[in-house]
Amino acid sequence: MLGKLRLAVMIPLAMACAACGQERVATIKPLADLVTCADEPVAPDLPGRDQQARRDTITLEYILSLRSAWGDCHSKLSGIAAWVGRASPK
Repeated sequence: MLGKLRLAVMIPLAMACAACGQERVATIKPLADLVTCADEPVAPDLPGRDQQARRDTITLEYILSLRSAWGDCHSKLSGIAAWVGRASPK
């Protein structure tokens, strides 16, 4: 008798609890600026070997801007990885 009474009470309670839940889980997306990386710089046209100093300067500027674009993307990916609770990308 007690088992049937317990069952008669549990079924309406379970239905009431199920009715109180959220209809769907809300998905939070990262900010748009965190999922877009800086553009990779275009490789420069280098002058001839007779202008080696100018050539070195242009190459250095290109390497620094390439490194800056990589750093921007890496920091954003690390931020997203930390946001979702994973280890940072290598």
